[in-house]
Amino acid sequence: MQVKKLTPGEITEVVNKIRKRYDEYSYKFFKSRSLKIAFEERYLNALEESVDVSNFLLAEIGAIDELIKREEEKVASGSVRSSGGDSMSFSDKADKIIEENRKKILKYPEIRFHKDTSEEIRHLLGALNNLEQKYWENLILILKDTAYSRNSMTIINLESKLRYLGSIGKDRISSGLSRYLYHLNLFPRDYHAIDREEKDYILECAFFLHDLYDILLRVATNYPELNEQSRESLKEIMAYVSGVIENFRLKDLKRRK
Repeated sequence: MQVKKLTPGEITEVVNKIRKRYDEYSYKFFKSRSLKIAFEERYLNALEESVDVSNFLLAEIGAIDELIKREEEKVASGSVRSSGGDSMSFSDKADKIIEENRKKILKYPEIRFHKDTSEEIRHLLGALNNLEQKYWENLILILKDTAYSRNSMTIINLESKLRYLGSIGKDRISSGLSRYLYHLNLFPRDYHAIDREEKDYILECAFFLHDLYDILLRVATNYPELNEQSRESLKEIMAYVSGVIENFRLKDLKRRK
């Protein structure tokens, strides 16, 4: 059967729907985000290879719906019920979990710079900007008598990366999002490029945050001579960094070693 060709707007809507379904699958059934990441790779490859996107997305919807159906059947066979004793539909549970996860990122500042940016990007930029503005200079003071002082190449590189990802310029974006904004402003839009830039920004933020947390953990472990105030401040910064990693679901996006 011939599938109706989707308009660019419909493609964006369907892709977002599939992403949401993968989120439902991961959150509700405690599955890795790797399946969603694999979908993103398949989608980008389909765009690069000029595959019929309408047919591709139809197949992808069928695939994730089948995965969810299988897990729902497993849950049903186990007579899983809500804490109140009343059965709760998968859709209700998934919507509840997604809304709970959405609330986790809403507590971070939102930096708006284009009407079509994703909510996750706006708040992730805000989280990185807040790290730079609120915590970074205090962290530099804590590290001044360690191997990770401001003059160390490790901190120089991390500080440069933080500015690239989180420092706000005249367009209210960081340098790390400049190409993302460029492609959003093009017409007609290159949705492959937009998706790639968004994914790359999230990955770079994840790598930076994991790298930074590793350094903070080393300092907390290897410098017991830090005074009480410094240790408390370090603990606060570590909690903030780990919170961003957790709340934006970046735990699995680590640099390969």
